Amino acid sequence: MVTIKEYRKERRADGKIYIISCEDSVCPLCLGVFIVIGVRDRKLTDGSGLKETLVIRRLRCKNCHKIHHELPDMIIPYKRHCAETVVNIIDGNVADICCDFVTENRIKKWWVAFRLYFESVKVSLQIKYGAAFSADPTPREIVRAITNTNLWVHTRTAMTPI
Repeated sequence: MVTIKEYRKERRADGKIYIISCEDSVCPLCLGVFIVIGVRDRKLTDGSGLKETLVIRRLRCKNCHKIHHELPDMIIPYKRHCAETVVNIIDGNVADICCDFVTENRIKKWWVAFRLYFESVKVSLQIKYGAAFSADPTPREIVRAITNTNLWVHTRTAMTPI
């Protein structure tokens, strides 16, 4: 999985939104070059509650042959709501969200469970690679750094008590 910051959205006749990357991504495992092997649909609920289907690229590394998905930074991996909604829930701006109470609580518990890990990875990236983060990095900035260094842990949520 690779997160991109520079992209454009193109709505086509089929009603889907195609994500067109404006940056060159590299493999987070071996820094190899990607080739596009196809696309896949990714459903997302935007900030207003509208459910949309995004079409994202599937990429294969020429060196290690691993397959990755190219996600725009408006998506938090493995979440159905857009990054804007997740950030509003984390910040406590519940008046600005469009999801039910159960989903809100699930996202809050996810953030509590992973916040320390995210902060630790951020500090490690700063020390090890000299990565520069803003004084108060946004969740989007942290998520992008973690996914692009292949440090996103997705199976632990199955073990997290909810």
